[in-house]
Amino acid sequence: MTWRFVGANFDQMHMNTNLEWVHSHPDAELVGVCDEEPGTSTGSLPEAVSDLEIPDGDVYDDLDACLEETAPDVVLGCPRNAEHATFVERVAPYDVHLAIEKPLAATLAGADRMLEAWNDENLFVINWPVLWDPVQHEVRQLVETGIVGDVLEIQYYGGNAGAPPDGSWFYDLEAGGGSLLDYLGYGATFSTWFRGGELPTDVTAETYVPDGMAVDVQSSTVCRYESGLSTLQTSWRLLTNPWEIQPQPAKGYEIVGTEGAISTRDREAPIRVTTADEPEGYAVEPDPLPDRFDDLVCYVIDRLETGESPEGPADPVFCRAAHRIVESARRSADRDETVALVD
Repeated sequence: MTWRFVGANFDQMHMNTNLEWVHSHPDAELVGVCDEEPGTSTGSLPEAVSDLEIPDGDVYDDLDACLEETAPDVVLGCPRNAEHATFVERVAPYDVHLAIEKPLAATLAGADRMLEAWNDENLFVINWPVLWDPVQHEVRQLVETGIVGDVLEIQYYGGNAGAPPDGSWFYDLEAGGGSLLDYLGYGATFSTWFRGGELPTDVTAETYVPDGMAVDVQSSTVCRYESGLSTLQTSWRLLTNPWEIQPQPAKGYEIVGTEGAISTRDREAPIRVTTADEPEGYAVEPDPLPDRFDDLVCYVIDRLETGESPEGPADPVFCRAAHRIVESARRSADRDETVALVD
């Protein structure tokens, strides 16, 4: 079977990569692309049209017309953060399957709107680009095997050299901009995955908003668990973008357990493990992933053809649970106080 895909909105630059994955999959056909507000796009519809040789008749500036005329099986959506809930509510009546770009939503209320609007009989996937990275899966597997014992704390550091391009919606608070929303979702979602779904009891967060700017360029979130404190940090102040040159400080995770520790921040190794038996530590190369994790389109088609549900961070219900950390951090920073994990 050939699955018909539409790419809608280019607010996230990842849309161009997503469409390349559709183009390269033997069981996928790109039947339409749509960008209703090119003025807010950080991706590029013209570039996609040129690179993928998309016919003019398959290019739209109205989402409803695009969905009605192309009758897709799957919609790939990249709206800006604050528009996720509205986007899902618009797409849901068309009885399609959907993959939408991370984070799940700008607010927990938005996440709830999305889940309420969606028909559970159709596939709904959240695209975290790092989910297609074998390192994340190997870390989770190492934790599950108990090699470092019980998890005591997780430290996360994520960010880039500034959300490109300057002046984009990433720098607009009402659009869901800021480093906290851009990167805390990664730390919250994947640390929750590594911990087997365990969530904190309380959250304390601070953000730094430079003079003359509307959004934060740095955030620090402390999560209190029964076992101790975990810290999730975001920054747009790195010297380089990690997809070009690995920055220093390096992005990634430090997981401290009762019997050892795991790091993905060693510039010389994908994963480094230390244990009581091997305190000097050793490098771990991640095992290859099943084919479904090659990329977003491979994953969506696999889930459709096997009838299996999304797993872990790909599952919007799981993401909703982890987004409680992001929402709590946002409220804590706004109120300048520690808050109990929101429901």
